[in-house]
Amino acid sequence: MPTDRKLSAQENLHTRIDQVALAQERLEQEVAAIRSVGQVAPPGCWIVRYLARGRKEFYWYYKLHATDPIFPTKTDGKLSKYKHLGKAGSPAYLEAIEQITARAKISALDRSIETLKQGLKDLVEETSKYNKE
Repeated sequence: MPTDRKLSAQENLHTRIDQVALAQERLEQEVAAIRSVGQVAPPGCWIVRYLARGRKEFYWYYKLHATDPIFPTKTDGKLSKYKHLGKAGSPAYLEAIEQITARAKISALDRSIETLKQGLKDLVEETSKYNKE
């Protein structure tokens, strides 16, 4: 009977390994699907709202702000930390929102994938105790 219990524990372990590996694969496919749909905002970029003064009144505008200069300028081709997006609802504004949302989703999925990789490593180490006996 102890042999059956040992076999059952090994089968359970292999089932868990398969489930963790499948979950990891599924999340990696999600990341690939997000990347294939459109651009992803670079790390360290976020949208900033600022008040601009017109001839008669003030307007709210938006810009994409990066921690390092990564956006080419229109005039001299140098790099800037800012990319003008215009007013809320403009195509550039909506595109930036989509890109930042994609980056946030990928970051969350990457954290889960790393947790699954650690779990898989732990499960593989656990199989060594059955190989010794």
